[in-house]
Amino acid sequence: MSVPKPVGPSVSAAHGTSADVFLHKNHRRRHVIDLPHNFKTLKDQVDSLRARWKVVSDDINHQSATRQRNDNHGACHSEIEWILKYYQENIVNRYKKLVGIESGGNQTPVHELSAASKGWKNKFRNPTFYKLAKLDKDVLKFATEVTNLENKITLEHVTSRINPEIVVRQSAKELTHVPSHQTVLDSLFIDGLVRCKRIIIHGEPQVGKTNILRNLNNRLVQCPPGLELDYVIWVTFPTHLPEPEDIITDIQDKILQRLGLNGQSSGSGKKVVIFRALHEKSYLLLFDGFSSSIELEDIGISEEHVHGKVIIEAKDPYLLRNFPVDKAIKLERLPPQDSRKLFDKIIDDETLCEQNTVLADLIVKELGGLPGVITSVAGQLKINKRVQFWEGMIRRLKADIWDNNLLELAGLAAVKLAFDTAYSKLKENDRKCILYAALFPKDFTIPIDILVECWKAEEFLWCPIPTLSHARREGACVLKQLIELNLLEKCFEHHVKMPIIYRRLALETPFPGEKNATSFVRSGPEIDRHLKDKEWEMARRVCLIQSQLEELPASPKCEGMSTLFLQLNPNLTSIEEPFFRRMQNLRVLDLHSKGIKLLPPSISYLMSLRSLYLNNCCDLTVLPPEIVKLKKLEVLDIRGTSIHCLPEEISSLFGLRCLRFSFVLEACNPNPELERTWLIFSPGMSDQLDKLEELTIVLVNGSNDGIVDRIKAEVLEFENKNNQFKLILHRPSQSVDQGNLVQLKGKAVYLPNPSVPASHAHEPTTGNQSPRSDIKSCVLRMNIHCDGCKQKIKKTLLKIDGVYAVKMDVDQQKVTVTGNVDPATLIRKLARAGKRAELWGAQKGGGGAFNLNNQVKNMQIDNFKGGEDNTRREGGNKKKPGRGGSGGDNKKNESKDDAVRDYPALPPPPGILEHYPPDYHPHYPAPMQYPYPPPVQAYYAALPADYAGSAEEDPNACVIC
Repeated sequence: MSVPKPVGPSVSAAHGTSADVFLHKNHRRRHVIDLPHNFKTLKDQVDSLRARWKVVSDDINHQSATRQRNDNHGACHSEIEWILKYYQENIVNRYKKLVGIESGGNQTPVHELSAASKGWKNKFRNPTFYKLAKLDKDVLKFATEVTNLENKITLEHVTSRINPEIVVRQSAKELTHVPSHQTVLDSLFIDGLVRCKRIIIHGEPQVGKTNILRNLNNRLVQCPPGLELDYVIWVTFPTHLPEPEDIITDIQDKILQRLGLNGQSSGSGKKVVIFRALHEKSYLLLFDGFSSSIELEDIGISEEHVHGKVIIEAKDPYLLRNFPVDKAIKLERLPPQDSRKLFDKIIDDETLCEQNTVLADLIVKELGGLPGVITSVAGQLKINKRVQFWEGMIRRLKADIWDNNLLELAGLAAVKLAFDTAYSKLKENDRKCILYAALFPKDFTIPIDILVECWKAEEFLWCPIPTLSHARREGACVLKQLIELNLLEKCFEHHVKMPIIYRRLALETPFPGEKNATSFVRSGPEIDRHLKDKEWEMARRVCLIQSQLEELPASPKCEGMSTLFLQLNPNLTSIEEPFFRRMQNLRVLDLHSKGIKLLPPSISYLMSLRSLYLNNCCDLTVLPPEIVKLKKLEVLDIRGTSIHCLPEEISSLFGLRCLRFSFVLEACNPNPELERTWLIFSPGMSDQLDKLEELTIVLVNGSNDGIVDRIKAEVLEFENKNNQFKLILHRPSQSVDQGNLVQLKGKAVYLPNPSVPASHAHEPTTGNQSPRSDIKSCVLRMNIHCDGCKQKIKKTLLKIDGVYAVKMDVDQQKVTVTGNVDPATLIRKLARAGKRAELWGAQKGGGGAFNLNNQVKNMQIDNFKGGEDNTRREGGNKKKPGRGGSGGDNKKNESKDDAVRDYPALPPPPGILEHYPPDYHPHYPAPMQYPYPPPVQAYYAALPADYAGSAEEDPNACVIC
């Protein structure tokens, strides 16, 4: 009998076990099906891990200055090596073996592996089935480990930051031997950095701006009190890049590298990185150069950086206009003493410098106070210490045009590059303007008004309206640009000067449109001042200023000449009649301060002449009748000549726009009893000179007393004809400064008190008010025998500081002096001038003797700010050449009871400057460059220091009994 099989729970258990096996096999099957996809995903993750490690490694190399590898770097590197090895041996090789593909590396495409698995993925009882399922599980687990490692590999995790130094030192030259530059550095370090956020240091090339900035950078290793910095960042401006975008990128890269952040961003992201990195930092950014074409905001430097400061060394002159700054520092050229100290420092041979001290001074003078140039030239002289070499260097430096070998020196080459760069920024006519300014001698202060008038005559200025006022406005714009480019420098308020080295470079530059050199400069007594016939023929512009000419060629052939400068040649007393016959195109003729007595009739050939300067030709008494043919003449200056009344020929110069002349009432009306209806301008002259815009009148020899109202009335006729008309009046006792003239329209003319310092002529407390309550009148008894004696006494008194007016009564031998001055001072100064005086009566208080304001109410005449001579401005302490005594308070002479000594006047110089005081220089007034022409200087120099002349030797002296 058979035993039946159990049923119930046993059967149920067997059924459950069968179901679990089925689910287990189904789960395995899912792994096998997903294996190709999961394997491909793992491969991508491993590739990504490799790439991530390479990027981090590159970043570490780029930022090696600010970051260093830490322990995490080594751990991660070991993990990566294990993962790559495990992946190759336990994943890739197993997969290829199981699917029947030969082991050949891990570069087999995924689609081939997937196709190879189609034959076995449905075989559930094959042992490979279980192995594949197990491989898929390992793939998923390994993928998780790869992902975790990749996320852990970051620059911050595997490296540590190296704290950067506050300052990266720059190569700089010491400033201890350049005191003026040391002062600038000290002011920046002590005060400028604490108070200012934006500072610009500007100046001409090679003046030492970069060296000061480098010294400041190095000095900030120890910050001044009140300033704490996290970074001092030095950026050299990339001058080789033309595009603003490239410049900004280059600057950003340098800043990021200094901060240790380079390589973290690109494009516009760099700006954001810099902004954020410096936002909470205290930093100083030093730019060696900058450009007006870019903004700090474009770099990432923002005003929101509360603790950020910027100092810029400005090579771009236009930066001053476009860059907002708290402080602008103009670095001037070295003074002579600093230049010599720097020169001696480089030579580094005290004995050699002492032996050649004269040569050294001459060399330093020619180098223009530019440290870069001094360093280069001194370096050459240090190598070759022979005296002959030094003398040869002086000759080469003094030449108006330097040779190429000299320009190859490092400093001079840099100056030439700067000149060429600035010159290239100018328009064609502006280039002509700067080359024209180079015609004037080196270190020559050029009056702006005269320079602009010459530019207009040469048609270098854009003047759609051919008026002088429009030309002056256009000339001011050109001058502003030339000064910004450092091609000219403003040495006084209304005078400019061309830097000595730039002048030489300009002289070797041909004018635009001219292939050959057509400007010939022979200025100064040390050069050969004569032009050859061929040079006269080629010349377009000739300068023979102060060249000690005694004669000119009879009839030079120079049809193309447009400018001729012959001024400051007092020995040139005559011009041959045919001299001007072949100068039909001459536009500018300057003969001022010459010894000529007559102009030749051939001046009528100058049909194109626009500007004629005859001022201070003391012996010139008349204008030739032929001058009426100069119909294009626009500027005529006859001040300081012996023409004291307006010549009738002036009325025929219909194109005249500017007239300057001296006026003496007695010369114009020698017979006062026959009173005429007009003073200066005859009736109808205003109709003929209807283009006249500027009228300058010098009131001579007291002729201003009582005539101002009459001048005002006659001027009104010109004002009615031309609304641009301006009247300018002054006195010859004050040096004339054309630039300081108040150019007034209509009836607004005022004559300031001559005793008031010109610099205060328009201050409410001086020039524009009635005399002060401390003005006194002092009456002196003096021997007055002739007009010469009268003029000498008056001139001496008016030069005394504090004297306002002088009145003389010849019959009573009485002189009344009004002003704020001690009578003892008057007597002492007169005694030194050879005039004995004594008090007549008691002093009179108040100011009723001479109230000039009441005489000229509603009128203004400028007094020329800078116009006083040195004696008056400095209280009479400065000794004048050719005048006995000290010309002022001399402590040595006054120490013994204020003893009064008689110093008879020196005899006048032979035929030169006899009509005006020696300090009267109407053409080049401030400063007085040539107070005496060379022959007069030699004449006075030959006199003994203690010379005391006699009445017989001085024809203008009076005998005092």
